[in-house]
Formats: sequence, C-alpha cells, structure tokens
Amino acid sequence: MKRIKKSVYLITTLVVLLAAVGATEYRRQQRVCTQISVAIEHEDTESFVSEREIRELLQQGARSIIGLPLNTLELKQLEHQVSGNPYVENANIHYDLEGKVHVAVWQSRPMARLIHPTLPNAYVSTTGKLLPLSGRHTARVMLISGKLIPKLTKVDWTQDSIGSQLLSLATYIEQDDFWRAQIAQMDVNEQGEVTLLPQVGKQTVKFGKPDQISEKFEKLALFYQQILPRKGWNHYNRVNLTFKNQIVCD
Repeated sequence: MKRIKKSVYLITTLVVLLAAVGATEYRRQQRVCTQISVAIEHEDTESFVSEREIRELLQQGARSIIGLPLNTLELKQLEHQVSGNPYVENANIHYDLEGKVHVAVWQSRPMARLIHPTLPNAYVSTTGKLLPLSGRHTARVMLISGKLIPKLTKVDWTQDSIGSQLLSLATYIEQDDFWRAQIAQMDVNEQGEVTLLPQVGKQTVKFGKPDQISEKFEKLALFYQQILPRKGWNHYNRVNLTFKNQIVCD
C-alpha cells in the first residue's frame, strides 16, 4: 500500500509539474511585444544616431513589432536591421517576461575625417569602419588628406596593409591628450608616407611610413620639449623623423 501511495504521489506531482510547464509555455506564447526600450551607449557624448531612428528600424516585415507575439520575433534579423545604420557598431536585442523588448546599441565613434577635393568627405571610426558625414553632429576630429584617400575609401582598413598602419597611427594620436590636441591633420601620399600638420607652429612633420610609431613620437616629443623652447615655435619649417635615432630640422 505504501508503494502504491508513493507511486500515486509521484505521478500526481509529475502531472502538476507538466501542467505548470504547459501553462507557462502557453502564457509565453500568448505574450506580445508591449513596448520597446532603447539604450544607446556613448549617448553622453556626441550622439550620431537617435532613439527614433532605432525604433524605425525595428520592423518585422512591413509592420512595427509592437503587438506582435514575442515568439515570432526574429531577434537576430532585427539586430541585423538595426546594425544597418552606419553609425551603429553593434546591437543586442532581447525581451523580458512583461513583453518589453530591450534594444542595446553601441555607436560607431568617428576618429578622423577623410577629405579629398574630388570625393565626398567621410569619417573613419575607432574600429576602422568608414562612416558618412552626419546631419546630427560634426565630429571635431583629426583630418586625413592626400592622394591615397581614393584608395582608402574603397578598402577595409583592418585588412589593408597601409590602412591598418594608418589606423594604428590615428589611434595612437587619438588616445594621447597632447597629440590629439596638437596634430590637426595627416597628409598621406601615394606611397603611404605621412606628413603631420600641427595646430601650433608653422613646421610640418615628415613622419614617413606609419611604423615605429611610439619611437617617432618620442623623437617629436624631444623636439617640442628641448629644441623649440630654445629656438622658438616658428624657427623651423620642417621636422624629419624618418632617420633612425635622429631628428632633422630645417
């Protein structure tokens, strides 16, 4: 009799659990999207994409996802649609038990602006992504000019040999407070050699190939710290950093 009671108890418990799971699954399938919450990272600085633009991209088929059953939402596809905005670096979408769809967006951040007399201006982001100019903001970033710009607008900077070196150089400048304030422009010739144009002082800086970056900036720092205080900011027209262990000024 004890064995029978135990079996009945186990079967009853199993039925109750299955019924609870079934009821939970039924309620889950009946839940619809009730609202959308959008969080844009880096919104505390310059916002190049708006919450309204993100909401407009959240469509399944030809209609808004508001009111659609949650289990019909193709979250990966929605993330792909949101990432179609050039200023969206990455997007993550999920929903909660109340039917709210949460959208987290990470913005692409412009690091430099490409300028050329025959081409539309563009930005390059901190990850090497090319971005069109924004109607919302103008980023105050370093300029990159020169005869190599037409090629640089057609390649993946992270995969191209010159592009990846220029990205490393621009990143080095952008991450240093002094160099970010002092270097106004990089001019790149057809061979990929760089000339730096400073904000203060009339001299141009021949950087050469964008390699040995830290060593060359150490030499440039010596020029600013030890030579200019004695000679004056406008004494030299050119500074050449391409020679090993030398700074050539004229």
